[in-house]
Amino acid sequence: MKKYIFLIFVLIAAWACSEDEIDSYKSDRYLYFSKPEVLDSATFLSFSHYPGATEKTVRVEVTLIGDLLTENTTYQLEIDKDSTTADPANYDVNLTQTFSAGQTKDFIDVKLFNKDLAGKEVTLYLRIVENENFSPGLKSYRSARIIFNDIDSQPLWWSGDIETLFLGEWTPEKYEKFIESSGLIDLIGYEFSEIRKICLQFKEDIRTNGWTEKDGSPMELPVN
Repeated sequence: MKKYIFLIFVLIAAWACSEDEIDSYKSDRYLYFSKPEVLDSATFLSFSHYPGATEKTVRVEVTLIGDLLTENTTYQLEIDKDSTTADPANYDVNLTQTFSAGQTKDFIDVKLFNKDLAGKEVTLYLRIVENENFSPGLKSYRSARIIFNDIDSQPLWWSGDIETLFLGEWTPEKYEKFIESSGLIDLIGYEFSEIRKICLQFKEDIRTNGWTEKDGSPMELPVN
């Protein structure tokens, strides 16, 4: 009798170990936005930095927690209508997205449109929601904030050495004339010598054309 009881215990123990092993290999997959849903981490775009542009695309990064995918797999988004101030005519995004196989990070492309945005700033909130393939991940990373406008503002690249050595203080008028002179909307990716050449030509164009600031004061550049 004791022999049979011992065998029963052995079988129960083996079954329990088998169950533990199965549980240890269960793997749920979670998706979350790579940046938290706070103002400082928002994706920002100003159409004033892209004169003449009526449409721009921004990318929002998404991160996977869990086993890597063996095939491309769909996940679901929704628009947070309570927090979104952008009109539907100002954006386009596919709410059913595909996360690529073999990756821990992927991207969502969001099209933004400059329709009646002059002087306005609006916000689009995207949220990851559960579907049959994924659950939303970290709570503070489940939503992404995209802020866009058509308001005159200093571009991020117009700072540091660009400002102190070449272009000086940013103004809307100076930026407009910089574009007219150079045919460029920014100086990203240019070498020091190239930037100097572009800005010297801009300085010469200011002198030749008599361009001034809005109040009539001289348009000054520190480049030499």
